[in-house]
Amino acid sequence: MNTARLSLLALSLLACAPMPFAGAQAAEPVRVKALGSFADFMSPEDYPAVALRFGMTGITGYSLTVDQTGNPRRCDIAKSSGFDVLDAATCQRLMAKARFSPGRDAAGKAVGGTYAGRVTWILPGNGTFRESEMFASLVFSIDRTGAITSCRMVVHVPTNTSAPPNVVCGKEMGTPPPPLGLELRGNYQGAIAEVEFQQGIAFTPALRERLLAPAPGYEQRALNVYHFTVGRDGTVGQCRYEEQRGSGQWALDFCTQARGKKYDPPFSAFDKDGVAQGWHVMRIVLKNAGEAALRDVTSPSSMAPQADP
Repeated sequence: MNTARLSLLALSLLACAPMPFAGAQAAEPVRVKALGSFADFMSPEDYPAVALRFGMTGITGYSLTVDQTGNPRRCDIAKSSGFDVLDAATCQRLMAKARFSPGRDAAGKAVGGTYAGRVTWILPGNGTFRESEMFASLVFSIDRTGAITSCRMVVHVPTNTSAPPNVVCGKEMGTPPPPLGLELRGNYQGAIAEVEFQQGIAFTPALRERLLAPAPGYEQRALNVYHFTVGRDGTVGQCRYEEQRGSGQWALDFCTQARGKKYDPPFSAFDKDGVAQGWHVMRIVLKNAGEAALRDVTSPSSMAPQADP
C-alpha cells in the first residue's frame, strides 16, 4: 500500500486503563503495562486496503490476555467497530507487535494479566482526500458449510487511493464468518459457490451502466442503488435510496456515510450550476454453474459486467 496515500489517514489508538488479571490473588498486584508507545503497535499503514477503499470506519474495543513474559496470547473483541475487517486488523496488529511489562504478585513474581483498549479507525474527513469514480469486487468461494475457501479483491476501475489491484484475504482483509457465507450461497446446490460482491461509485452514465449491466452466467442476489449529488466543494447535497433488490439484510445506509466524505467527480460531470450526479451501487451476484456462457471469475477483465454496445 502507498505510504504517501496512507499518511493522510488519522489513525488514533486510545488505550483504556489496564485491568488486573482475574486469577491473581495478591491484594495489590502490579498491573500489566504497555512497553513503548502505541504508535509502535499501530500506524496509518495498518489500515486494511479493503476498509480504506470502501470507507469503513469505527471504534474497535479489545482485550488482550498477556502471559508472564509480557507477550499477548489472546485477543478478544470487546466491542465491534461494525466491520469484521477492522476488528480482525486490530487483533492481528496487536498480537504481532504489542509487548508488555508483565503483572507481578505481592511476592514480586511475574504473573499474567489483561490489557484493554480501543482502536479508532478514521478515514480522512478534513477535505484533503476526495473519492473519485471506482469499481471493485470481493470474490468469494464458499463451501456447503458456509466456510470461505478462497477470496480476494479485484479492482476494475481504481479510485484515487492506491490499493493494490488484487488483495488476498487473510492479509489486508478478513473473511466473512460461516453464517454470512451461507447467506451469500443462498439455495445454491453445488459444492462450491462462487459469489462476487461488487461495489462502485459512478459520476458518468457509462460507468453507471456498467455497474448495473446484466451479468450473463450470474444470478443477482442483492442490489442497492443510491443517487446523490455533489457540489464543486466535493460535499454531498441530495441523497436518496433509488433501488433495493434482494434480502433486506444487504440494505445499506450509504447517505449517512457519504455526508462525512468528500468526492471528486470528473469536470465533465458538473452541470452549469456546478452540481454533479452520482450513483453508489452495491450488487451481489452468484455464479450459476448451470449456465453455458460462464465467465472466469478469476479474470479481472471478464469479471466486470460490460454494457452491450
